[in-house]
Amino acid sequence: MRVLVRLALRNLWRNPRRTALTIGATVFAVGITLFTEALATGSHKRWIDEIVRLYPGHVEVMARGYRDNRTLDYGMRLPEDRIRALDRLAGVEGWAPRVEAWALAMPDREGALGRAGWLVGVDPERERRLSKLGRSVREGRFLDGTPEKGVVLGTRLARGMGVGVGDPVILLSTDYYGSQAADRFQVVGTLEVGNPDFDAALVLLRLDEVQRFLEYEDHVSHVAIFAEQTEAALELAGAVEGLFDPVDYEVMAWQELLPELRQLILLDDVSAHIMVGILILVAGFGLLNSVLMSVFERVREFGVMRAIGARPRTLFAVVLLEAAMLGLIGVILGLVVGIPVVLWYAQNPIVLSGDYAAAMEAFDIAPVIVFDLDRNNLLGTPLVMFVVAMLAALPAAVRASRGQPVDVMRAQTT
Repeated sequence: MRVLVRLALRNLWRNPRRTALTIGATVFAVGITLFTEALATGSHKRWIDEIVRLYPGHVEVMARGYRDNRTLDYGMRLPEDRIRALDRLAGVEGWAPRVEAWALAMPDREGALGRAGWLVGVDPERERRLSKLGRSVREGRFLDGTPEKGVVLGTRLARGMGVGVGDPVILLSTDYYGSQAADRFQVVGTLEVGNPDFDAALVLLRLDEVQRFLEYEDHVSHVAIFAEQTEAALELAGAVEGLFDPVDYEVMAWQELLPELRQLILLDDVSAHIMVGILILVAGFGLLNSVLMSVFERVREFGVMRAIGARPRTLFAVVLLEAAMLGLIGVILGLVVGIPVVLWYAQNPIVLSGDYAAAMEAFDIAPVIVFDLDRNNLLGTPLVMFVVAMLAALPAAVRASRGQPVDVMRAQTT
C-alpha cells in the first residue's frame, strides 16, 4: 500500500499545472456549493420565521374538527394542569391562546355600511412577545394597557370603514349559544402586517373581551406554540401530542398548517440543487479529463508495470488513489476557503437597498439576505464531491487496468 501511495503522489505532480487546475475546480465547486446551500438554508429559516410569527406559530393545538369548520362549536378548554404542562415544555419560546370568529364591523354613525371582519381575541402581552401582531401597529397602540372595549383594526379595514384611532365602531356577531352579539368598541390602534388578507379583515380584541362578547367563558379556538428553534417544530409537535388526547384534539406543525410555504421551500431547494449539481458535474468532468489524460500519458509506464508482474487491480488502485487524493485535497481546501466566508456572511448579512429593500419593508420584513451554515451541508457537500471524484476516475482506472506489455511496443513505434 505504501508503494501505491508513493506512486500516486509522484504522478499527481507529473503535470503540476493540470493538477492545480483540477484541484482549483474542486475548491471552487465546494466553496460555491457551501455558499449556495448556506444562502438557501438561511433564506428558508427566515421565510418560516417571518410567516409563522405573523400569526400561526410553529405548532397549533385545536379541538378535532375546528380546522375544517372554524366555528365556536369546536372550542377547547385550557385547565390549569394543561397550562402548567405547556409552560414546562422544553424548546418552547412561549404559547398564545386565541379565540377566532367572524363579525360585521361598521362605524358608529348613521347610514354607515358594515364590512366583514375576522374577530380575533388575543393575550396582548404574549402576542407582543411572540408574534408580529404586537409589533405591527402603525397608528395608536396595541391592546396591552388599553381600557375595556378597545379594538385594533387592520389598516385596510379601517381605511375602508373610514375610521381611525379614537373612533367608535360596532361589532355584530353570533355568540356561542347562537344568539346575536352586538356591542360598541373604540379603535385604539391600526396595524399592518403586509398580508392583504390580514390587513383588510383583522379585528383584534383582548382575549377576555372576546370571551365576554361571544359568551365563550373559558374556551379558546386554538393555542399557537412558538419554538425556540424552527427546525425543531416537528419534534415539538410530537411532544405536544403527548399532552392532549388525540381523539379530541389535533396538533399540527407549520408544515401542515402552511403547505404552500412548504411547497415553495421544496421548489427553491430543487432549483438550488440543480445549480449545485451542475457545478459538481463540471468539477467531476474536469477531474475525469485530468485523470484520463494522465493515464494516456503513462501507457508505457503501465505496460512496463504489467511486464514486471503488476496485476490489473494494482493499476486500477493506483489511478483511483490518485483521483481520491485530488478529490480529497480539493474538498479540504474548499472547506478551508468556503467555511470562513460563509461564517463571515452569517455574522454580517447582506443589507439591501433601493426599491427591493422598500418592497420588503412594506411587508414588515427586514431588507437583508441571511446565511446559515447547516451541519448537514458541511457533511453532505464534501461527501458528494468526493463520491463524484471517485466515479469520474472509474473510466480512467479501467483503461489503465487493461494495459498490456505489448502497449509499450506500440507506444515506441508511434
